[in-house]
Amino acid sequence: MTQKTVRPRSRLVPIWFALDAILALLPPIHWAITPHSPWIADMPLGLIYMGGLPIIIAASIVYAYWDDVSRGAF
Repeated sequence: MTQKTVRPRSRLVPIWFALDAILALLPPIHWAITPHSPWIADMPLGLIYMGGLPIIIAASIVYAYWDDVSRGAF
């Protein structure tokens, strides 16, 4: 049985996953301390954060999958 050689994973994948973990586990602490929430485009910044973070995390998972497929890991 021959073993298939697979090229190394892109360096972007673990960096992106680490950034995802930091953003998900450590939301901006100053928002909890400040008496008012900043607004962007008539929406509270916390709402944008909570809505945008799942999109960023999902995009990193899709990119990691595409990277695995392109490097022949499957």
